[in-house]
Amino acid sequence: MEHRNIVTERRVGWLSSLIRRRRREGPWVPEYARTTRIEQQGTKVTILNVRNFTYRTRDDGTPTYYDATYDIEAVESVDLVVSRWTAESIAHVFLSFGFRDGRYLAISIETRRRQGQRYSPYAGFLPLYDLIYVVADERDLIGVRTDVRRERVHLFRADIEPATAQALFADYLRRVDALDRCPEFYNTLFNNCTTNILHHVRAVAPEIGYSWKVLLSGYADRYSYELGLLGRTLPFEALKAGSLIRRPAGSSVGDLFSKEIRDSLYLAEAVP
Repeated sequence: MEHRNIVTERRVGWLSSLIRRRRREGPWVPEYARTTRIEQQGTKVTILNVRNFTYRTRDDGTPTYYDATYDIEAVESVDLVVSRWTAESIAHVFLSFGFRDGRYLAISIETRRRQGQRYSPYAGFLPLYDLIYVVADERDLIGVRTDVRRERVHLFRADIEPATAQALFADYLRRVDALDRCPEFYNTLFNNCTTNILHHVRAVAPEIGYSWKVLLSGYADRYSYELGLLGRTLPFEALKAGSLIRRPAGSSVGDLFSKEIRDSLYLAEAVP
């Protein structure tokens, strides 16, 4: 029994070594030059360095950041964003939180890469990339995907109560603050965008289970639907088709972007 405990401790220690790390400096790719910091008093939270880049090409953007204060109790909605650029089984997945005053705040879990690094899922098995929670304006995180990269971006409204959305947002903020104090490595299997999203969801809904679909991010929307998190009023394929963001030719990312992308959905009446 003692031998088995030692082996288990070594395995846990090995996995931990793939994730946790001591802080190192860049130079970082420009969009990852700054991390987000959190200042909280009660339910009011000030988020420093909300990213809002303006992109000309996928690799060329004007850096812009702002600070903003939010009330956790003003969170009214959560949207699941699924962006595909190749096969249906491959996607980047993140959440966007909607507030009572009409603002939206997107949080994307990504690799914080250094200059010269390119993302590879195979390299992600090794402790090469930092993990970063990009807290950003929708004009940045969604706009670059719809208007610059021309990816297929779906926006699904989560069928959850405002209190659950608020608890989920608060859990995200705790993670952002923890990473600011104790950085971690990204890992393709154990510490990626979908595994972290599932971790946050389970923090507010422990009955949600794990699935192999978490490892294939392109199935995140279907898995969420099967769990009942996206509602059941429509068959999944109809819901997916109606949740595709449609941007007209010649459109640009402006102040009304969040409203425009929701108005573009065939299911717009269900996504205010």
